Amino acid sequence: MLTTARPLGTVSLIPLALLLGCGPKGIALGDDTATLDPHTPVISVSGGALDPLLAAETLLDVTADNGATVRVSVTDAAGTTVRTLADGLTMVDAIAWNGRDDTGALEPVGTYTVHADLLDAAGSVLTSTTSTFYIVRVGVLSGTLSGDRIPLIWHRNGNYWEEASTDPTFEVAAIDDGTTATPLPPLWDDLEQPPEDHVGHTLPAAYPYDVQPTITLSAGGDIGDAPVELEIAGWGTAQSVSPGDAPVFERATPLATGPGVVEETLTLTWSVDGVPIGVQSLPARFYATLGTPTFEQEGPPYEPWVAAIDPALRAIQGVEGTDEAVLSALTEWIYRDLGLVYDTRYGASAYTQYAGRGYDRGEFDFTSFLSRRNGSTINCSDCASILEGYSDMIGANLEYTIILQNFDLNFIKSIGATDYTHCPFGSQGCGFSYHAVTTPDDATTIYDATLALDGDDDPGAAPFTELLVQTIDGQEYLDRLVMSGNASYMHTQKEYLR
Repeated sequence: MLTTARPLGTVSLIPLALLLGCGPKGIALGDDTATLDPHTPVISVSGGALDPLLAAETLLDVTADNGATVRVSVTDAAGTTVRTLADGLTMVDAIAWNGRDDTGALEPVGTYTVHADLLDAAGSVLTSTTSTFYIVRVGVLSGTLSGDRIPLIWHRNGNYWEEASTDPTFEVAAIDDGTTATPLPPLWDDLEQPPEDHVGHTLPAAYPYDVQPTITLSAGGDIGDAPVELEIAGWGTAQSVSPGDAPVFERATPLATGPGVVEETLTLTWSVDGVPIGVQSLPARFYATLGTPTFEQEGPPYEPWVAAIDPALRAIQGVEGTDEAVLSALTEWIYRDLGLVYDTRYGASAYTQYAGRGYDRGEFDFTSFLSRRNGSTINCSDCASILEGYSDMIGANLEYTIILQNFDLNFIKSIGATDYTHCPFGSQGCGFSYHAVTTPDDATTIYDATLALDGDDDPGAAPFTELLVQTIDGQEYLDRLVMSGNASYMHTQKEYLR
């Protein structure tokens, strides 16, 4: 930044005639020795800092008198000149230094001195100044998301890995290889199986949508005597950090306004005296759930499966953070978008079975369902299990309940169908021997992804008004479903998973 300077030397005596009308304060009339102070040449240079592996260079600001030239050099702690940045032949106002000596070799971590000389036209030094400069090497070796974190499960063929979600979220073997900074790892995108180790990968994490996660970092590198700070944009204020420290940062705002998948890049900025010296970028994926899982059991497999909640949360992204909104959105997603078709031949289940000959202890083979191992043709027990499984993982409580028994149907549109009918099995039958649905409140309210009801005043005849079974009163549901026969809710309970 150049400043305009006055010419060097003294100011001429003020003529007496001009003093007669108005004399300057402090100068007596007739005093022929009065002068103004001579101009002092001015030069200044900023100090600074640099991590030469995280940033290519840094700028030193130089402020000097116009009409003069500048010589700038850098010396190490022993006083040896390691780099000449300006040779005194020109005027400069900003100089870039990349942390290397005159041969191009990288200077080691340490404290350096920047020397700046202001030269006159003959090359003589008018004035000089110095400033401190730091070369550092910084970075994070690992980070662990914590706070109200919900453990995740990766699964494959009946194997469940939970430990991966409670270990470090990311980890690198070293912050550099001596010449290049190690980038923070990319996201692990396999939804069924975690990496064999954490080095080189960043794992997703799950939280209730309305919490503020925390992350604990492990700092590495070498900073010498530099006052280094680290800040994560949107995660609190900058903190003083030294290698070996484990700073903790908390997200300044909740993850989201409702359930969904939050994908963002965390920007880690290293600085000295408020001046950035390097930036690291950490990709992050947060599964923002309604709350903690609502299974009765704890531990695997009764925790969120990555392969299940990833598509489910993406499907309901943006819904209000209430049980009713989440359950309604999941019901519609399963009914409309999963490509499932009701078994109109046998009404047989493909992924759910009950203990013995009754309807107790319903067990859902979620592993097989996610891969569609038994196909996409399902029945009401499957639909109830699917809806309950997704809901409980996301934090919206549901149970299955069985409607018994042997009743004829009003008009319905079963999952995967395009038309209404009251005889879904054709000539084989116009009723159900039983029907499985889900409820959060002992059949006071019903959700059912198996079928859509006729929502008009006469559910037993055309025309038809599609009514998805979302937040429907239990008695109204029976009235719209059942044409004739006795029907009541029984066997209300939680399902089991495998």
